[in-house]
Parts: sequence; C-alpha cells; structure tokens
Amino acid sequence: MHFFRFLLCSLLTMLLAEYSQCIAIPCKDNCCSFVEGFPLRLKNLRSSYDEIRDYYETNDELEVALINKTVLENFKSPYGCHVFDEVLHFYLGTVLPTAVTEETKRFQTSIDNIGNIFQALKKDMIKCRRYFKCQKPFEIASIKKSYNDMKEKGLYKAMGELDLLFNYIEEYLASKRQKQ
Repeated sequence: MHFFRFLLCSLLTMLLAEYSQCIAIPCKDNCCSFVEGFPLRLKNLRSSYDEIRDYYETNDELEVALINKTVLENFKSPYGCHVFDEVLHFYLGTVLPTAVTEETKRFQTSIDNIGNIFQALKKDMIKCRRYFKCQKPFEIASIKKSYNDMKEKGLYKAMGELDLLFNYIEEYLASKRQKQ
C-alpha cells in the first residue's frame, strides 16, 4: 500500500514539476519567487525523505492518520498560510528534534536537511503573509493531541507521513501561483 501511494505521489510530483517548469512565470517580487521556486525545494525535501522513508514507514504500526484530509482541507482554506505555519512549527519544534536518536543517527543529515528547508519555508512564509492573504489562524491542537496520545509511536507516524505533508504544501503553494 505504501509503495503504491509513494509511486503515485512520485509520478504526480514529477508531472507537476515538469508542467511547472514549462510555464515559468516572470516574478516581480520575492514572494512570487518563493512560490515559483518551491518545486526545487520540494525535490530536495523528497530526496532527503527518500533516505529515511523505509525506516519510519516500517516502524509506523498505527492505522490512524496524523496528517489527514482535514489538514489538506485547511491548507485549501482562506487561512491556509496559518495551517502551513502551524504545521511547520509542529514539525520543527516537536517532531524533527526527537527524530534523531542513537538508533537513527545515520539519518541525521537527511533529517537536518528537511529541518533546514522547513526553517527557510517558515521564514519566507512569514515575510510573505500579505502575498498569501492570510486570514484567521489554524488550530493545530488536534494534531498535537493525537501525536501525544500516540506516545513514542507518534514520531513514526509523523515522520512516516512527511510525504503526505509535502503533497499538501505543494498543493497549497501551487494554488498560489500566478496565472498567465
């Protein structure tokens, strides 16, 4: 199941990346450049995640989703920028710092790369709040509660669902691209 989801996500990402490169939009400000440049960051995120995916998906024994359709619906809402900000804050403050243990030390570079890209995305998102027309804030409390309820298994769930989060971020930023 994970393999087919991965295969489908990879195929869609490649098609979207190819399509987005074919219709490059000339940007007149940094926020447009941030959105238009996301496919390269996404490629780097996916590359780093590919190095750790099997470990976290193998250890994810929970059937319940942490990053579910509700998160995607919130990304698509008028307050998607707050969802983006809150989810990045959750991963940067809670998930990624606990992801590197003695057992996972070999993945530290990949996890650090994901963290660095998330930090840069968060910084750019803050600078571009007006560009994204941010509205009322998103509450991440339910995701944090589920994560905490999962105890030590929450880490595997959150890390195992990074590819889904990448898709949601990609869809959100793609919706903000300027139309020709």
